[in-house]
Amino acid sequence: MADDFAMRMQLQRVVAYRELRAGVRRSGRGNVFFALVMLFFAYLVWEQRAAAGGVPLAAVLYGALAVGELCVGLFKWLFPSAEGVLLDGFVLLAFVGYNFLAFLGGRPPAYVILFGLFMLWAAVGRFKAYAQLRRMFAHRPSPEHLAWFDDLVAEIRAADPQADELALDLPTKPHWKVKLLGTTAFFVGAKGDPVWVAGPDDFELLRERADHGTGRRKALLRLGADHAAEFQVTDATWANYAKWRAANPLSSAAAHTG
Repeated sequence: MADDFAMRMQLQRVVAYRELRAGVRRSGRGNVFFALVMLFFAYLVWEQRAAAGGVPLAAVLYGALAVGELCVGLFKWLFPSAEGVLLDGFVLLAFVGYNFLAFLGGRPPAYVILFGLFMLWAAVGRFKAYAQLRRMFAHRPSPEHLAWFDDLVAEIRAADPQADELALDLPTKPHWKVKLLGTTAFFVGAKGDPVWVAGPDDFELLRERADHGTGRRKALLRLGADHAAEFQVTDATWANYAKWRAANPLSSAAAHTG
């Protein structure tokens, strides 16, 4: 059991790192959108300065920053990792420098100073977050381990409780697909990124006694400290769960809590 618990802790770290990568990938979209907006403003500045006969250096610098922001967004989308947070910090610092350098020789407006200080504060926050992530994931899951986990997630989502006695289909909110492997239950969201690695005491499934002859009955799910709203569970899912639960009974403390 101690080995199973240690394995679940390792798998939870993989889950946490996958969630980090998913968050970095989602934030990359924001970088790309912001970069496109910046490129549009750089174009407007270019047109304005060019029409006045001046050298649109500000537009060139602004465009360069926008391209940098675009590259960061694409990197975070294609290669999501903790380093995406670090790159965000450097981009914010570059914007801070641009905002203040743009007003050399003159006093910048108060809103520029405030905005620059805000971006500086945000950049420091990114650097601190990256340092924390480095400590949390000193030993990151290998690409092979992440690929194996992704394959497992796909397998769980495709599993059918009628054909696979280790599979459960729990149409709660979110909709969970479950694989029962040894003493470990892998909960995977039917959509999106949610994944939960649970032990025998971490969840419980209850079903009404009355059989309505429909192949489904009302059920309740406890997952950790959360209780899902009532839903319908199939006889196949219940049979698989009951067999697994018989081999992995709840501890007395968990049974009392449930």
